[in-house]
Amino acid sequence: MIIYKEFEVIRTMLKLDKITENEELASAVYDNVHYYAFKSVDEVSYLIKSLERKGYIADGEVTLAAMEEIEALKVDNAVILAAGGGDISAKSVYSMPKGLFIKNGETLIERQIRQLKEAGIDDITIVIGYKQEMYFFLAEKWGVTLEINPDLKKNNVYSLYIAKSHLGSTYICNCDNYFEENPFCQYEYNAYHATVYKEDAHNELIVRKNVSGRILEVYSGMKSGECIYGHAYIDRELSRRLISYLEQEIGDFRVSALFWEEFISRHAEDLDMYVREYSSDFLFEFDSIQEIQNIDGLFLENVSGKINKKICEVLDCREHEINNIIILQKGLTNILFTFMVRGKKYIFRYPGESSSFFIFRKNEVRAQKIGAQAGVDNTYVYIDESGIKISRFVEGAKNLNNIYYKDIEVMKLLASQIRKFHVLGYGVEDWKDYQYNPIYQTERLMREASKIKANLFDIFRKEWEAMRKLYEYTEKDGIEKTMCHNDINQDNCLLTDSSLDVIDWEFAGWNDPAYDFGRVLAGYDFDAPEIDEILEAYFGRSATEIERLHWIAYVGIHCWYYVGWANYKESINESSRDWMLFFFTQTKRVINYALPKYEAIYGK
Repeated sequence: MIIYKEFEVIRTMLKLDKITENEELASAVYDNVHYYAFKSVDEVSYLIKSLERKGYIADGEVTLAAMEEIEALKVDNAVILAAGGGDISAKSVYSMPKGLFIKNGETLIERQIRQLKEAGIDDITIVIGYKQEMYFFLAEKWGVTLEINPDLKKNNVYSLYIAKSHLGSTYICNCDNYFEENPFCQYEYNAYHATVYKEDAHNELIVRKNVSGRILEVYSGMKSGECIYGHAYIDRELSRRLISYLEQEIGDFRVSALFWEEFISRHAEDLDMYVREYSSDFLFEFDSIQEIQNIDGLFLENVSGKINKKICEVLDCREHEINNIIILQKGLTNILFTFMVRGKKYIFRYPGESSSFFIFRKNEVRAQKIGAQAGVDNTYVYIDESGIKISRFVEGAKNLNNIYYKDIEVMKLLASQIRKFHVLGYGVEDWKDYQYNPIYQTERLMREASKIKANLFDIFRKEWEAMRKLYEYTEKDGIEKTMCHNDINQDNCLLTDSSLDVIDWEFAGWNDPAYDFGRVLAGYDFDAPEIDEILEAYFGRSATEIERLHWIAYVGIHCWYYVGWANYKESINESSRDWMLFFFTQTKRVINYALPKYEAIYGK
């Protein structure tokens, strides 16, 4: 009988060329196992001698007797889960499923198919769903079986359920895995899941295991730990039990929302699965666009067809001159990355698909160019109405967390920059093409969000009544409209020792100039003298009583729009972080402060 560690020796030898010297063979086996299996080369040497005594190794080769012994451990097939991908692709530069990202001229999913077939696994099933038609070519090219996940609102445990008839002695793979070397083999000893230790494990599933490596629990929420990562193997007995549990429970919405590994954890006492811990430089996967950087060259190879061409066109350079690509974490709407060309650093923005609902690119392009002309945004290099934008990278930009609101001189400088932009904005002759009514736009966002959430007009009935009334009052003030940025906040300001640039003009439109002060004044008590200083910097004189009230009222109108924005973002499963509560709180502050004052002026 072959024990586990002896099996690992045989399994590895099947991948190696014939080596007759035991010392060399032991070293080769030890060096070619990329997960924890052996304590040392000496242990491997001892196991080889044991296998020789049993007649399972002779002259550096695995014997026929060994092959007969491990025949029962043969892997039947593989299932690759590829139904998801919208989580990245909806906000990516690719507009394609994750499995079709390319490295070295080969898609990630085809690399796995090739590696499986090279290991002798020819029976491969792929479960597809998101942009499924883009995977259809695999059936003819590679002879794989395609299964369709018809409900993409459910998690990948449902994809596994769809493939239940294919489960036996089976590899389970994810389409977004990338292995430096082939991890697959025709034989496996017991059920396992690949793992990788990560210091940052906030968004990962962690395993708790016993001393033998058996998985006791799969859970999330840890800062660091051994993470579920990469592929898995399930044996026939585990498959039988797993299918039984799936058939009993898959109709429960709480179950269908799980990752399949979490479902295993629910029945860990009856589903024996072990960990196989790999080194972090052997296997990669990515659940967010930033993780693409973990695979050397993957980002560049996928953007080269479209984005590199645009960079070369705008900067008059060649593709090989584009280097030092770094994907940024920043951006709730877009994908941003920095790059270098001839020693100069730039930022490239590619728009997320979800942004098209609340961003009007024609408005942005016009406002961006006015901002550059006014000297308010000196980072501008290129923009077009598709949403693509190239900007100069500003070195030495300060963190504004302890400056914005707190340094009144900076806030006054920002006000004067806004004024410069507004002055040029008054001259837009075709202003009707860029009109932006914040109350209408808020209604539009909340109406769309209400299709997924509860009726937001009922939830916010009192606030809606107050904001519509407040807006009507401000219209009576007779303030002339102009081109506005509409989203000025500390994230959209770049401050250095010698400059202050206002950037990111996506929400721009023809609007009330006070709207641009929505988050410039929001950090102050509304009777505070800082507001008077900021408005004086803007007007070049003291604000009148009605101007001061008008500008404060627009703090509420501005923040009310972003309550709608946050609700819309959440309705399409995109994070708005903790912004909604901030915007709602500011809106209520303004209602309580400004509405009674307007009622005293214009009557109820």
